[in-house]
Amino acid sequence: MTPRSARLTTAEVSSILSQLASASSRSEHARCRKSAARIRALAEESDRDRRRLAASGAAGVLAASFHEIAAAGDGSLDVLSEILSALVLVFPVDDEDVFSDIGSPKSLDAIASILQSGGSSARLNATLVLKQIVSSNKDLARAAASIDGLIEALLSRIGDPISPRGKRASLLAAFHLVGSSEESTTARFIRTGVVSLVLESLMDSESEKRVSEAALAALDRLCSFELGRENAYGNALTVPVLVKNMFGVSDLATELAVSSLWKLCKNGEVGCVVEALQVGAFMKLLMLLQVECRERVKERATELLRFFNKYGKGLGCIDSKDFRGLHRPV
Repeated sequence: MTPRSARLTTAEVSSILSQLASASSRSEHARCRKSAARIRALAEESDRDRRRLAASGAAGVLAASFHEIAAAGDGSLDVLSEILSALVLVFPVDDEDVFSDIGSPKSLDAIASILQSGGSSARLNATLVLKQIVSSNKDLARAAASIDGLIEALLSRIGDPISPRGKRASLLAAFHLVGSSEESTTARFIRTGVVSLVLESLMDSESEKRVSEAALAALDRLCSFELGRENAYGNALTVPVLVKNMFGVSDLATELAVSSLWKLCKNGEVGCVVEALQVGAFMKLLMLLQVECRERVKERATELLRFFNKYGKGLGCIDSKDFRGLHRPV
């Protein structure tokens, strides 16, 4: 494609978006696909034009068009995939109307279908859009988690040989879904092996802070349920990963790691206590009491230390003199 030399005008943007809106409202799929492809090409060609499209409300028009075609039930995945390929270029946005359209049940059904049956590029774009949806609003995340096949399709994408960007988006979307889902939906996640997925992502030394925080939030949510704790107890990575993430990531990661370990230990798993002591949890929790952090974190850290004292002395793991001066109420 020959690069454009002229600046994209407001009038041109308005005309392109009007053509897309008109085509989608009339279910003229060929025209709709052509308009979406033009928006994508302009956004890819010039960052200046991409910003102009975004500022002119392109995301809203694309989301509305996707919703209309998905709701009509007669649109091909090719047309819907083309719209998503343009939409990812003008995200992120904070317009509730955009998420209302792209996060509608019919739109989410279509996104799930693309995740299941689309080509590699289409699946990547669907994952990127889904990540934006579920991270924007917990109600939308719960709605997405209830869509048949969406959870399974998303998790299956994580194991594919896709781009680092796609893997990151898949992980973030999955973790946001876990963190927002109802108990019955959380059980679906657990049965698909999400606990192992969360722990493996936390073991990845290249994971960025945002991914680690989302993973820890998901694990903390999973540990709120008996089935989740059972899966966590059965995975050799659980305790070492939690102790490792108590420091060095962020204050939020520290809070989530302590919370998860507290949930595991307080539910009577002595083996978890012993392992935590063996991998250095005791000293890290003592250090945590000396630094600035939320009171709730310190309360749980103190309770864990008292818990270690209760079980650890009889197992020869710690000496009671280590707890001298520890009088913080729990």
